[in-house]
Amino acid sequence: MSLSDVADFQYGFTARATDAGSCRFIRITDITDSGKLSHTDVKYVATTSASADFAVEPGDLLVARTGASFGKTVLIADTTPALFASFLIRIKVNEELLLPDFYWHFAQSTSYWRQAESLVSRGGQPQFNANVLKLIKLPIPPLQEQARIVAILDQFDTFVNDLSIGLPAELKARRQQYEYYRDRLLTFQEAA
Repeated sequence: MSLSDVADFQYGFTARATDAGSCRFIRITDITDSGKLSHTDVKYVATTSASADFAVEPGDLLVARTGASFGKTVLIADTTPALFASFLIRIKVNEELLLPDFYWHFAQSTSYWRQAESLVSRGGQPQFNANVLKLIKLPIPPLQEQARIVAILDQFDTFVNDLSIGLPAELKARRQQYEYYRDRLLTFQEAA
């Protein structure tokens, strides 16, 4: 199906990001290459009555629509008060047909990125608007199958992230082990 068959789209809020405020302000630069929400260089914005329509909720998907970040997608997973900025598009999926987590995994896939690359308009900067995003085609298995696929992919995602976190510690331990044996093997003591 096309994404337009199972989702609604909304452009973000225009405001100036600041270092302090009442609400986090999610910008295109806050989406990491792996589709996660960055927790570094966090910016804020004051909430107003006009900003209420731009508050994010768990299950919202935010897509960068311009520049080098175009197409990057993040899934909002927590209830931290936040608004999304104007260079983002919010996708609210019809959860009777599509799980947000399933779409997030799809948005990290080669199939998604092939489509995104072919649909983006090239000019001074790549532009990826809602009309283009609506054309993205994706498989939509039954919800139970989507949940099973999400569970498998979440396990892989956790494994990969744990491995990359654990790798420096493993390297340090192997280096210490090497140094210990090197020093033992290269220390010549006279036999008594």
